Amino acid sequence: MGTTLRAHLGARSWRTPRRWTAVTAAVVVATLLAACQPIDGLVGHGFPGRGTGRPQPAWGVSVPGASACNPLGGQQCMLPFPSDYYTVPDPSMPSGRRVDIPTAATPANVAGVHVDPTTLMRNDGFSPGSDILVSVPNLDLSASGIPGSGDIAASLAPGASIVLLDARTMQRLPYWAELDARNPNPATRLLIVHPAANLPEGDRIIVALRHLTTTSGAPARAPSGFAAIAAGGSLPGASGRAVTRHIDGVLATLARDGIRRNGLYLAWDFTVISRQNLTGWMVSMRDQAFAQLGNAMPAYTVTKVVDFTAAQNPQVSRQVIGTFDVPSFLDQPGSPMGSTMNVGPNGEPQQLPGNVEHAVFACLIPRSADPNPAASGQPVKPGRPVLYGKGLFSVATDMDILGVRESLDTYDLVQCSTNSLGLDGNDVAYDAGLVQHLSNFATVPDHLQQAVLDNLFLERLLGSARGFAANPAFRADGGMGPSLVDTSLPLTYYGNSEGSLIGGVITAVSTQVHRAVLGVPSMNYSILLDRSVDFTPFFDLLDSSYPSPSEQLLGFDLLQMLWDRGETDGYVEQLTNHPLPGTPPHQVLLQMAFGDHQVANVTTEIEARTIHARVHTPVLRPGRATGNPFFGLRPLPNDRPYRGPAALVLWDDPSVAVPPAGNVPPTVGPDPHDSVPRAVPAAQAQFVHFLETGEVVNVCGDAPCVTNLSLSE
Repeated sequence: MGTTLRAHLGARSWRTPRRWTAVTAAVVVATLLAACQPIDGLVGHGFPGRGTGRPQPAWGVSVPGASACNPLGGQQCMLPFPSDYYTVPDPSMPSGRRVDIPTAATPANVAGVHVDPTTLMRNDGFSPGSDILVSVPNLDLSASGIPGSGDIAASLAPGASIVLLDARTMQRLPYWAELDARNPNPATRLLIVHPAANLPEGDRIIVALRHLTTTSGAPARAPSGFAAIAAGGSLPGASGRAVTRHIDGVLATLARDGIRRNGLYLAWDFTVISRQNLTGWMVSMRDQAFAQLGNAMPAYTVTKVVDFTAAQNPQVSRQVIGTFDVPSFLDQPGSPMGSTMNVGPNGEPQQLPGNVEHAVFACLIPRSADPNPAASGQPVKPGRPVLYGKGLFSVATDMDILGVRESLDTYDLVQCSTNSLGLDGNDVAYDAGLVQHLSNFATVPDHLQQAVLDNLFLERLLGSARGFAANPAFRADGGMGPSLVDTSLPLTYYGNSEGSLIGGVITAVSTQVHRAVLGVPSMNYSILLDRSVDFTPFFDLLDSSYPSPSEQLLGFDLLQMLWDRGETDGYVEQLTNHPLPGTPPHQVLLQMAFGDHQVANVTTEIEARTIHARVHTPVLRPGRATGNPFFGLRPLPNDRPYRGPAALVLWDDPSVAVPPAGNVPPTVGPDPHDSVPRAVPAAQAQFVHFLETGEVVNVCGDAPCVTNLSLSE
């Protein structure tokens, strides 16, 4: 029973966070028998727990005697993944389930240390952007009819070899799939199934693979455990019988969609994390911090003012640097790397008494606002305030951003930034160590959530007449003249690269910003990492610590369950027309660089489909893409401005090579990431007009958006 992409994207569920600590299987079972009481007060801020309201039969790893390894998947312990084999029923959770992963099942580094799953067990499901990982030895993609990223439409065909079925709505979900290009061994190379848009939060997803063919031309043989169940048998023991009952139910649901047991290679299900569980911490931090702040301005200090001559900097006349105070919700004073979220007894983030972060800010005054703020009698044109999100491993005080300085001077933008804690230029060495010990990874998304809160406080300082605009460092005539920040104009957001990955979160939770431009945008690090040249140096460390390509992919999927709380993948559902509680809807413009070496185009396309973005057409020149990777995206009108919630415009430079197929980074030719489209005058005009008016104007006519920057390697 197929359906259209547009139909399935309209279905979304809304549900809340809980916290849970690792316990033994026996305690889990005892807890379930004791009416499944909430563990560690996990109801999230502002969202009453709903759950299913009815008991569910236990099955999977929590059943006494069950193996730590999934009995359905063959070669790798936790495969297929994600799977509800690694969840337990919990009516107190919004989705009705809670993640339960034994340490013995997780990937181990070369020292034999398994990834600690404790922090994963706060989740009531798996990432909405999960890579679906399956072991199918010697699989032939073409012979099996499995669609790639340019043939997504085929994934919804009635006879598709892989089916993603939403068990709540009984709708087919679109996807594309590939084999792990980093693994040279076809016998152990994993099949990676990518949902074409993020999965509906809180829903149960059924995955079915059927009629698969190997490279020898023979049918792929189903894993023995699943084959026994599909044939009407049962797995042994009490835990095996529980698995059998559950998979029989999965097969019965598939039968309602016309999918028979005969010919199935594998079928299973998993639960997607609920919206409340995923976003509840960030909303709670926001609401607690602003309740504490009231109507006041955050305390701040200007520590440095640098004036530039036109010869020193033709676009920027002044840089203002300082610090501002933000309540810290991390568990160590000063929020150093290594600290994690301080979780209170109610399961929500809690500020340690007196724990305040002194966040760094840096602001740029364009020469168009005042050619010399230190002098008197200069013509003054106060600038539009823009919160800017900077790139990976950069710092707020770094001004060397190609194209951005030109646009702020041309369009009179006063731009302020703060650091993306966890992924800024101060954290590189620490993050490199995390690659060797993935158990400590929670510090990164926890710091990113704190960084989002920092940006929200910076919004108030930048957008209010009582904030920076009143400070002499932001005034003309040596601090005695008019303000150089026009706070009568709405504050907007503009970010590139990592500034777009965290920018989607900032936008989704912001009550002040209503429009955002995300340049060279991306989301979902589990897909992005092995496709980005930025991560290439880290792979040397990863390969030495976790040498199995299959376990690396599984590790990425596990980490994404945490990373979601600090990057756009976890908030994209609420980015535009389905806002979070107490949050207005937002408009978003995505400006994408074709063939980007640092952020994979496929991740941008998934983001665009999830937010129902319209796309400028024709998207690309003939021959630049295989098939239609923009399936499901309706065209922007070419004859009038578009004022809808989301738009995607792809920019292409002829010097840029077509990106390679597979989960490997582009390495041939120049990288457009730092210049396309941010240094393109037409793209600058487009994004500034959008920030000012909410309109996406067509700056490319009836042709693709093609640049000619003569990029070099």
